[in-house]
Amino acid sequence: MPLNPKAMIDVDKEKWYGAMHDEMDSLHENHTYELRELLEGKKALRNKWVYKLKTGEDRSTPGYKARIVVKGFQ
Repeated sequence: MPLNPKAMIDVDKEKWYGAMHDEMDSLHENHTYELRELLEGKKALRNKWVYKLKTGEDRSTPGYKARIVVKGFQ
């Protein structure tokens, strides 16, 4: 999966990695996907990571949110 180079050189890159790990754990726990062999002649859909800083009501500590999205327009 391609990673966002800006997030990976950020001083908070460990927090971004944690957010990515949380997203993958959530997808796995909810049985969102199933690993399969790709049929001959078929191509897998591409995906990308989307990163967002979430601030709470008091705006004290930001939350790191990472989502993996499929590029469905291909």
